[in-house]
Amino acid sequence: IMPSLVGSEMCIRDRLKNIQSYWDMRAGGFSDASMEERKTEPGERWENIFKNSLKTGCHVLDDGCGAGFFTTLLASMGFQVTAVDYSTKMLEEVRRNLETEGLKAELHQMDVQSLEFADNSFDAVVSRNVFWNLEHADKAYEEAYRVLKKDGILILEDGNYYRRFFSDKYQKAYDEFQRGHEKEEQGCHARHNKENVDFSIMDEIAKKLPMSQVDRPAWDFNKLVETGFHKIQVEIVGSPLPMNFCIVAQKG
Repeated sequence: IMPSLVGSEMCIRDRLKNIQSYWDMRAGGFSDASMEERKTEPGERWENIFKNSLKTGCHVLDDGCGAGFFTTLLASMGFQVTAVDYSTKMLEEVRRNLETEGLKAELHQMDVQSLEFADNSFDAVVSRNVFWNLEHADKAYEEAYRVLKKDGILILEDGNYYRRFFSDKYQKAYDEFQRGHEKEEQGCHARHNKENVDFSIMDEIAKKLPMSQVDRPAWDFNKLVETGFHKIQVEIVGSPLPMNFCIVAQKG
């Protein structure tokens, strides 16, 4: 094995540990924010999306579940839910949120880039704001495809959250947004940051992540086609730049 390759893999493992550590630190406040979102407009919007996209009672994988926004919502709707996340602290929050509502889901500590499930295990895979902080989002898409049953559905929400570090036009849009919202109340996650985590830690991590360096969802669309998905629908939020997006695709 070439020394440079060994060093590269060690760097990737270290970065994964740093990402895990960051989200472990954020877990409590992130959980509070997620449950607030779940019970307000974002939760209502996603409940409608799931009603229109998923068959009643199907088996869904929440791929990078965080504190359980999707997990608790899907379980409350009667779906059979399996949820995975790399952060053990986040999984503790999911477990607590499920218990609070008397809901059930199967939870696993797992890397979405290397899932430990058999092929064709799930009717649907869902993911919210996960792929942007992956070292190998391409592998995560391939893994989602692998564990989906034939004609299974992938539903993913994500965004160009740190594209500004590599794109002048995104930096300009970010600066303009910040100026236009200076007097507004803090965002949901900032308000619930009870651990007082320095969010700039993720800024430094994101500068080293591949997904900060590509234009999305164009990159995602091409990868989905290459992987074998079809009936791909992309909804973009943001103008003139796609700051957030939602993808629905079907396994061929």
